Amino acid sequence: MTALDLSHASPADLVVALRSYPRRFRAALAPIADDEQIEELAHRLGPDGRSAVDIASGTTRTWVLQREALRQILVGDQPLLHPAIADPTARDWSLPGPESVAEVLDLLTDEADQFAEALEHVSGAEWERSGTVAGDGAITALQVAKEAVGTGHDDLAAVQALLAALRVR
Repeated sequence: MTALDLSHASPADLVVALRSYPRRFRAALAPIADDEQIEELAHRLGPDGRSAVDIASGTTRTWVLQREALRQILVGDQPLLHPAIADPTARDWSLPGPESVAEVLDLLTDEADQFAEALEHVSGAEWERSGTVAGDGAITALQVAKEAVGTGHDDLAAVQALLAALRVR
């Protein structure tokens, strides 16, 4: 997986990236509408015990946490934030997610749109407001937005790699 360099990404770039993920996940998970084989493939577990549907569902769940962290940073005074907003190893989605590829993609699209809209309402010095990640350190609103885009990038790459590996079996 190639590391995504977001060091020079502007807030507008981050909004565009978030808005692109629904289309990109859809292209990976549902390239042919109503294909039963795609649905079965998307639910097949990979070596790490997750399916492509699980990964995409985890993306949505992470974005929900990250968007809430952004809200807390913007309205609170040094809020304490969950480690999962910046640490993938702190993310544990033990509750089952949506069942169908279509459902997963709908939820991902809704969350990407809501997150992008939230980012569009942040301006000026608000990007430098910060909170504290539990057990770690300070994180700014801009860093949370970059984490969200990085989450989308990494999870999309994981979905694509898993599906490619399953197709050659």
